[in-house]
Amino acid sequence: MHTKSKILIYLAAWRRPEITELCFMGINRLRRHPYYDIDVLAVISEQSMVDLCNTYKIKWVMHENLPLGKKKNAGLIAAQQIDFDYLMEIGSDDLVTNELLNQYLDYCGKYDFFGISDAAYIESETGYCRRLTTNNSTYGAGRMISRKVLEAMNWKLWDDKLNRGLDNNSVRAIQSKGFEYVKVQPMEKPGIIDVKSNENI
Repeated sequence: MHTKSKILIYLAAWRRPEITELCFMGINRLRRHPYYDIDVLAVISEQSMVDLCNTYKIKWVMHENLPLGKKKNAGLIAAQQIDFDYLMEIGSDDLVTNELLNQYLDYCGKYDFFGISDAAYIESETGYCRRLTTNNSTYGAGRMISRKVLEAMNWKLWDDKLNRGLDNNSVRAIQSKGFEYVKVQPMEKPGIIDVKSNENI
C-alpha cells in the first residue's frame, strides 16, 4: 500500500495558448490519480493567460517573462505557501502520462530528486514524433524535487539572469547542496510527451 503524496505541478507559461490548454487538460486527468493529491501553480506573463488558468482551476502568479530564471524563481516564492511533498516541474507544452505517476510511486518518499531519462517529442505542425533517451544529461520535464530540497535551496533553483540552460543550471545548484539526481528507468512507453511548436525556446 502506497502512502498518498502531495504533488505540486509547477510550470511557466508563455504564448502558445492552444498547446498550454492541451497541457492543462492533461493535468486535469492527472488530478484523478488515486495515490496523489495534486495541486498546480503556473507562472504567467500575459493577462490573456489568466482566464485559461482560472478555467482549469490552476493557481497562478504574474511575472515578466524574461529573464526566465528570475521568472521561475519568482514562482517558487509563491509555492512556499502551498502544502506539498514534491514539486513536479513541467513545461507548458508537456503531457505527463498516468503510467509515469504510477512508476513514481516507488520513488516518492525514498528519493528527494528524481526524474525521467527518456521522452517523446511531437512536432505540432507536422505530427512528426520521435523518442529520445539520454544516458548523461537530465530532463527538466517531469522531474520531482522534494520540499526538503527546495528548503535547502532557500526556494531558488535557477540563476536569475539565465534564459537558457536552466535545467542543467538547477541540477548543479541542487547537487551543490548534496542531493543527487536519480534517473527513473525507462518504461515501455515514454512518460513525458513534449509538444513542440515554433514558439519553443
